[in-house]
Amino acid sequence: MWALITYVFPDPSVFGFGFLNWKNLILVISVFLFLAAVSIGWQARRLPDAIKGTLSVILAVLLAGGFFILGSEYAKPTFEFAQSQKLMTENDGANLFGKRIELVDGVRFELLECEQIGQAPSCLLELTNTHVDREMRDLKQSTLFEKTGGSLDVEQLLVGQSKSDQWSAFALVRNVPTRVTMVFQPVRGKLESIPALKIRFRSLKGEDNVVKFSGVAVN
Repeated sequence: MWALITYVFPDPSVFGFGFLNWKNLILVISVFLFLAAVSIGWQARRLPDAIKGTLSVILAVLLAGGFFILGSEYAKPTFEFAQSQKLMTENDGANLFGKRIELVDGVRFELLECEQIGQAPSCLLELTNTHVDREMRDLKQSTLFEKTGGSLDVEQLLVGQSKSDQWSAFALVRNVPTRVTMVFQPVRGKLESIPALKIRFRSLKGEDNVVKFSGVAVN
């Protein structure tokens, strides 16, 4: 059944449903599965007790199996568009507390501010590791996009008060907030806003992950 669903709906954006990410799709299927079970149970209430009892057991087993499969897909998706979306986490605005935070691969990424000093734009982030001590790699592959679509690479990376070499990794100690300043290539004129800021890093599993902040104000 799951193979049929992923075959018919390989990627919701193909059908104009770009708002459906893989998590929302699993949620929609879960709600549909639950409502279908409730509907069948309601319609079977007038059946003989023996048949109704057997049907209840079958529904319970199917419902448990269905939610087990959906839970497994949520924890570790197997269909292609979900795997690609899982590596890209998007943040379109601040949360209820006015903060722009995303938790990816056990690391909390908080965008504190972006500013432009002279011609070089820079962004300040606070990274908090919620798992065991680790190294943060490939952060210098991050990219800032200006309003005409041009991409700016990181020219300098500051971890706390120290500089980080372009290809090196730096330690991220558990529960210790680490401030990282990214200084990007200089631009002509004043940046009023940043359409997209893509923070790239390598996960503990060796996967290339991206945290994308959209519509970032420049102080």
